[in-house]
Amino acid sequence: MKLVLNPEDKSFFDTSLITSEFVRQASICHGCRLCFNYCYAFPKLFKLTDSKGPKNLTYEDAVDIASDCFHCKMCYTNCPYTPPHEFEMDFADLMEWVWLSYKGRKPLTLREFLNEMLDYTKIGRGFIVKMYPHSRRLMGISDDAPMPEMKKELFTFIAKPVKVEKPIKKVALFHTCLVDNFNHEVGEALLEVYGNLGIEVKIVKEFKCCGAPMLDVGDVKRLKENAEHNYALMQKLVSEGYDIVSPIPTCTLMLSKEYPLILGKDEIKVYDSLEYLLKLEREGKIQIKGKFPKSVFYHPPCHLKYLKVGYSGVNLVRRMGAKIEISDKGCSGIDGGWGLRNYEKAKNVGSKMMTAFKESKAEVFMTECPLAGLQITKASGRRPLHPLEVIREAMKNG
Repeated sequence: MKLVLNPEDKSFFDTSLITSEFVRQASICHGCRLCFNYCYAFPKLFKLTDSKGPKNLTYEDAVDIASDCFHCKMCYTNCPYTPPHEFEMDFADLMEWVWLSYKGRKPLTLREFLNEMLDYTKIGRGFIVKMYPHSRRLMGISDDAPMPEMKKELFTFIAKPVKVEKPIKKVALFHTCLVDNFNHEVGEALLEVYGNLGIEVKIVKEFKCCGAPMLDVGDVKRLKENAEHNYALMQKLVSEGYDIVSPIPTCTLMLSKEYPLILGKDEIKVYDSLEYLLKLEREGKIQIKGKFPKSVFYHPPCHLKYLKVGYSGVNLVRRMGAKIEISDKGCSGIDGGWGLRNYEKAKNVGSKMMTAFKESKAEVFMTECPLAGLQITKASGRRPLHPLEVIREAMKNG
């Protein structure tokens, strides 16, 4: 059946319908168990199905399991029964439906609001930056969890795109809250690489948060509001001849794959920033030259896998002489606020990946996900680079 993430759809809050679909999918999971070690949700599911049988599962059971789902989407990526298979499995989106339908009946707590307030960080920026390091307890972030460093200014307020006289392409940058607030280096690298390749980049301050933090806390109202706002803005930009690009896989996923479910509308193509560069190069529109003769250990983000666009950054960096080893140690466990607030679980989920980076002798660490980067830095003491940063350095060397 078609899963519903639109709160205005009459099926959204239908617990009997949700429970029926939960029992159907859980019955298939019960007989497969490929995902038994992905996260805490599946061991909890199998404990329930073993003790009471899949047919006796309840809506409350679904909510209990959904509370441990951090939306990494790996169960969908690795499931052998997703569409076009007749079973039509999508346990990942089912968990989102369960969580949003449950939380959508409850008022938002102060803690939940603070964990999704990235749209408001431009208001009283100085005070927010000053108080941010002391906000752990208030936001429910574990004492042991790594926190990103908040920059004094928003990236969108200080960004300086390279002026391109005769652009071969025009793109509108979905800057992402991570880049805007914490990871300026990713945005700066994108502007430099794109600009030097003859691609005009438009900074769109009007974009709101993609909605991933709202999904995380279950704020279905603001999730839909942001989706509607960004969708309309993307439609306008596309009509003006811009392609939409995003440097963070989670945000790319939200804009392109989740919005159609939330809004009941067609997908607007949003390109991963490295996917876009590889596309243009294959079309003969750009030529990326550079040298990067170093050893690189790369973590593939879960949401990049879900997008099914390949490892474009790895492809491009390898051409520049890098010897890249791809980590096969699974998810980092940090999927936004959930991992920071449930860090003991997140640390356990990401333990194999963290150990791999701690032991790696590679000269450079690389990933498109700054949140996974927090785990890598915590384990190794070294900040991983975004592929755009590597390409920028390689182009300078070329």
